[in-house]
Amino acid sequence: MASTDERAAIVRALQRLTASSRHLADAFAARQGLHPTDLEALLHVMQGEAEGTPLTAGALGEALALTSGSVTGVVDRLVAAGHVERRRDETDRRRVLLFHAPDARAVAAEFFGPIGSLSDAVMDTFDDAELATVRRYLEAMTGAVTAALRS
Repeated sequence: MASTDERAAIVRALQRLTASSRHLADAFAARQGLHPTDLEALLHVMQGEAEGTPLTAGALGEALALTSGSVTGVVDRLVAAGHVERRRDETDRRRVLLFHAPDARAVAAEFFGPIGSLSDAVMDTFDDAELATVRRYLEAMTGAVTAALRS
């Protein structure tokens, strides 16, 4: 088990990472004219698509803890701004899925490209076993924070 000093150092490092990540996200949102909730929604849409499970508006609303009317407004703004596309589900034409718009990918790549390169350089200093431990820790912490929010 890690020492109290090491645990405290990890908490401080996470706090600094969270604050820095928030500043980066805020800078992107400001540049794109997005509300913080719109940016969070866009991240959920991108993650769902990357994981092979594109979101419906309902699933996005659950992820954001928004009413159906509020999530419709968020999606409408993201579609109007060219960040998100609505597409019919190919297997169930009644469902509408949300995707990151191709033109918006270029905008995001331009803005986040430098941090992606820096992130790759940092990860290159860890072996696969270390990265697996980091991933497991981050996923567990995300689960803990999510559980705390729901309680």
